[in-house]
Amino acid sequence: MDLTEFERLFDKKKYKRHPWEISRKKVLFKLLSDSEIKFPIKRIVDIGGGDAYVINEIFKHNLASEYVTIDTAYTPEIISQLKTNYGENTIHYVQNLADYFKFFPTEENVLFLCMDVLEHLENEDEILQYLTLKNNYFLFAVPAFQSVFSNHDVLLGHYRRYNLKQLEMILTKNQFQILNKGYYFSSLLLVRWFESIFNKNKKASIDNWKATTLKSKLFVGILLLDFAFTQVLQKIGIKIYGLSCYCICKK
Repeated sequence: MDLTEFERLFDKKKYKRHPWEISRKKVLFKLLSDSEIKFPIKRIVDIGGGDAYVINEIFKHNLASEYVTIDTAYTPEIISQLKTNYGENTIHYVQNLADYFKFFPTEENVLFLCMDVLEHLENEDEILQYLTLKNNYFLFAVPAFQSVFSNHDVLLGHYRRYNLKQLEMILTKNQFQILNKGYYFSSLLLVRWFESIFNKNKKASIDNWKATTLKSKLFVGILLLDFAFTQVLQKIGIKIYGLSCYCICKK
């Protein structure tokens, strides 16, 4: 979850989805379709679900029998607004992992998504300590490279950025078996590097995107081509760095 997502929640008609959000969603679907996970799965749980965009998009594709999104910002008022924004459906909104495990059976065949969440925590164990279930799948994604950490990260509430080796070490220490890993959005890494040097006071975020629909589609297309190219290179053993890194895991 990025904190700025909730600034637009009660004014849904006036905001546009940032190309990064749309592209990340499409990257997620591609990573899942290429994984060993057999869909539909029993349950999909989106940790740090923010304004619930991702879980509602997943819901449309019938990838699971049950859907849960978890975020500490989910007050009754926000949950009510989310249901108004997306329409009534069977998605469950839960405020934290402790409540999730209280209300839902600890069944096998569950996919936990933890995308752009760990960087918001002082200690990753705040979440990882709960994810001890066997025979379940996990997808972790985090922003990459501390060298491009900037005021933009501070604005979003980030404590740090990672490289893929650091993410792997954290996950293997917590007994996750890594099935697939890599970077994505290589083109954005160079952009962010320049911004970290020349635009240290950047305040633009996903909640204030104002470009035209055509420009947004163009950016989405570029990012998806970027991702496809990176995936091809990774399959033949060529590592390309990117602005984000991910690990698909099992326990």
